[in-house]
Amino acid sequence: MAVQTDIATQDSMGFQGVVPVTGTALNSAGYTAIQFAESGTLTSIAGLGISGTWTGITFPAGFIIRARITSFQLASGKALAYLARA
Repeated sequence: MAVQTDIATQDSMGFQGVVPVTGTALNSAGYTAIQFAESGTLTSIAGLGISGTWTGITFPAGFIIRARITSFQLASGKALAYLARA
């Protein structure tokens, strides 16, 4: 159980790495969180328990979406995508 907890903690802290996302291409490396570096909007997002087209929602700078995200696409803004364990 302790190893599982350690892995979850490491994932939540970005131990697998983080990549900047500044364009509107589909991103599908697998992520644990998306943090908006400036206010922005999503075209789509998919993952464990989340899916669909998320147009019309503006996320403020600093806002974090935490989930097992398999893919997402920015419509506007810039974000940091925290990589999931492969």
